[in-house]
Amino acid sequence: MCRKIVVLVLLTASCLFLTACRVVFNPFAQDVEQKEVQKEHRQKAEVQEQEEVVEEEPEEPAFKIDATLTLDGENMVISGETDLPPDTILEIKLKPYKGNATPEEIEEETAGTLNEVPANTVGIGTSVEEDGSIREKTYFRPDLSSRYRFELTFEPEGQEEEIKQQLIEQAGNLDELAGLQVLKEADSSNSMTHGDEAVKGYIQTVNIMKADEKNGDGVTLELE
Repeated sequence: MCRKIVVLVLLTASCLFLTACRVVFNPFAQDVEQKEVQKEHRQKAEVQEQEEVVEEEPEEPAFKIDATLTLDGENMVISGETDLPPDTILEIKLKPYKGNATPEEIEEETAGTLNEVPANTVGIGTSVEEDGSIREKTYFRPDLSSRYRFELTFEPEGQEEEIKQQLIEQAGNLDELAGLQVLKEADSSNSMTHGDEAVKGYIQTVNIMKADEKNGDGVTLELE
């Protein structure tokens, strides 16, 4: 009888031991725990990576152009200062926004524009004076009830050779000037002037609203 009791006790203890072993050494439980740990590590790594990402600042242009546009009815007067060489040519364009473009779309730069106003209507570009000022010039606004984008552009490769040499002496290779932007994409079908290469340079713009709206008349606006 005692032997049977001893055997029963040993069997019960063995069962409890094996059950405990199954709980401790369950490979599925280990897999789940390991996956959770790995997931936690990945999440921490992603957070750290996001924190380390720094937005790149726009490259500062090699030349400074500080220009303003004063609106007075049909007259638009440009003026300003720059460190570009004297006699550098600055071109201007006036592009009407589409009639259904809202002020919000214009502000967010999602509004479409129509073809630019011909130069013989609005006026041709301006140039740089000996003292570094932008030659003050008056342009014509065709329609006071329309909204426009006024563009002032400087194209290094389009300058006279003497100006090009001064630009190179000041800032280096004209194709590698800091802050260059594509003013016009390459167009092999219209290669009389620039070939099929993209036209690069600097551009500053300002939005002109309707005359009876804010920033539409009687104000001086900064080009950016």
